[in-house]
Amino acid sequence: MKLKPIYLLPVVLLASACLKDPKTSDVTPNFPLGTFVGKFTRIHTNPATSKKDTAYATLQLAMSQSTGFAVVGDTATVHAGSKGDFLGTVTEVGFNDVTLLSPVSKNKTHLHGTYSYTFNGTIFQMKGMSGDTLSYLYDMTKIN
Repeated sequence: MKLKPIYLLPVVLLASACLKDPKTSDVTPNFPLGTFVGKFTRIHTNPATSKKDTAYATLQLAMSQSTGFAVVGDTATVHAGSKGDFLGTVTEVGFNDVTLLSPVSKNKTHLHGTYSYTFNGTIFQMKGMSGDTLSYLYDMTKIN
């Protein structure tokens, strides 16, 4: 009697699950949810002189699947208080800041757009760009 290929599928799946490297789950980062505190850095590079102008702010970022995200902290001059929705993958997170068009914060940086990130369970670092001259770096630590 011949075994049909469909009957072999569960056996192959079970065998491949048993052969998995146990360290794989240790290096795969979880999606960053919770509250983070750290430094925001905005770097503007002058295209004519290549001189860099850097500004900093200390921020708190809360990320929750049920309520979205919120940025508070030192939002007086460099970074705006931001809030809205986010959607992420293993390497990128996109933010939709609903306060973006607020006239009060139009000259400040908003957490809006797509950022690449790394997260090891404690340290959360995001990097973003706006054109060729603006870079945004968030270097955060999870506090809860």
